[in-house]
Amino acid sequence: MRYLLVNHVPFGRGSRPGRFLVGSMWLTDLRAQRRALADIGADLVVATPLFDPLPPGQSGSFDEVEIDLTDEGFEYLPLPPFLSMRQFIARRGETIRRLRAGVQPADVVQADYGGHPVPLGRLVWPLAAASGARRIWVFDGADPMPRMELHANDERNAVRRFLKWRLVRRTDAFFARATAEADLVFSHNTSSMERYRSAWDERCHLFDRSFVTDSILVSDAELAERNRRLVSRNGPLRLVAAGRQVEIKGTDQVLRAMAAAIERGADLAFDIMGEGADRGAFEALAHSLGLDGRVHFHGSIPYGDELFAHWDRAHVFVITNLTAEISRNVLLSMARGLPLISYRNPGTDPMVEQHGAALLVPTGDVDALTEQLLAAHAQPENLAACAERGLALARDRTLEATHRTRAELVRRLFAES
Repeated sequence: MRYLLVNHVPFGRGSRPGRFLVGSMWLTDLRAQRRALADIGADLVVATPLFDPLPPGQSGSFDEVEIDLTDEGFEYLPLPPFLSMRQFIARRGETIRRLRAGVQPADVVQADYGGHPVPLGRLVWPLAAASGARRIWVFDGADPMPRMELHANDERNAVRRFLKWRLVRRTDAFFARATAEADLVFSHNTSSMERYRSAWDERCHLFDRSFVTDSILVSDAELAERNRRLVSRNGPLRLVAAGRQVEIKGTDQVLRAMAAAIERGADLAFDIMGEGADRGAFEALAHSLGLDGRVHFHGSIPYGDELFAHWDRAHVFVITNLTAEISRNVLLSMARGLPLISYRNPGTDPMVEQHGAALLVPTGDVDALTEQLLAAHAQPENLAACAERGLALARDRTLEATHRTRAELVRRLFAES
C-alpha cells in the first residue's frame, strides 16, 4: 500500500543532496506515522513545499534538524513553495503537476486544510478522486475558520475585504464537501466536528492532538518531587508559556492578570518562550505594568530537552489561546507534570473537563484569570492534584497510540473493501 501524505509544513534543503531540514516536532510526528503505517504494510510518501533556504518560523516547530532520507524510511515529494497569492498563481501549474505525479501510484491520499493562501488539500483533493485513491481528510489541532474570518475582518480596504470574505466562504464550503466525500475523516479538534456536523458519520473520527511520546512523560517519582517543590516553595509561583508571540495567543492578557494579582498580594513570576510579531509589544506592556524582573522573554528555544528543562523550573503552565484550537502544549505540559491554567477552548474542554486535568477560565476574561492566579498562589495543593490528573491523561494520549489507531482504521478500510 502506498500512502501519500500532503501537508503544507515545509522541508528545507539540507547541506547536501538527499538531506533536508525539518521541524523537530513535525519530524517526530512523521516518524510515528511512518512506524504505524509500516505495521499495516503501508509505505509513507511525504509531499510538502521545499524551501531553499527554509524561512525562519515556517518549520512548524521550535527548531529544525537535518535528516538523511535514507535513514528515515519514507519517500519525499518536494512541491513548489508559495507564501502569497502572487507566488501561488505563478507556481500553481507546477504544484498541480507534481501532485498529480504523486497521486497516480498512491492507494491512499491524506490531505488537510493547511496552506496559505490556498490549502494544498484543495488542490490534491480532485486529483485523488480522479485517480481512484482512497481519500482521508484531516482537521488538525486548530479550527482554521475563525482565523480566516478574523483576518478578513481586519482588512481595512473594502475591495480586499470583500475578496477575503469570498475566499472564506468558498474555503468553508470546500471543507464541508471534503468532510462529506472522504473515505475517512480524522479530526484533532472538536470545533471542526461541530462545524461540519451535518456531514459527520461513522467515517469520521475524533482524536486528541498529542505530541507526547513515551520519552517525554515524567515518572511518578519525578511528579512527586515536582509537587513537593510546588507546595513547599519559598519564593514566587513561577508561570510559564510557550508559543508564537502574537495577539491571538493572549500573552498580553496574562500580563495584565498577573499585574492585578500581584497588586492584590500574590508573588508571581512569568517565563515566556517563543518569537512572534507582537513580542515587542508584549515586552513594552510588561514594562509599563511594572513587571520588570518578574517577566522574562526567552525567545525561541529548541524543542526537546532544552525546552523541557526550562519548563521543569516552573510551577504552572498557562495557555490563553483566543481562537479555537488544540494547543500542542496542553498534553505536553501535562506530560511534564505541570498543572495547567487555560482559557476555555472548544478544542480541548471536553477532554480536560472529563479528567479534571486543567483549571479553566472563560476565554478573554482577564478578571477571571486574575482570580485563578490568586487561587493558584494561595492553594498549591489544588495545583498538585491537577498535575496528577493531567499526567494520567497524557499517559493515555500518546502520539504513537494516536497513529496506531489511525493506521488501524486505514487497514480496516481496505479490508472491508
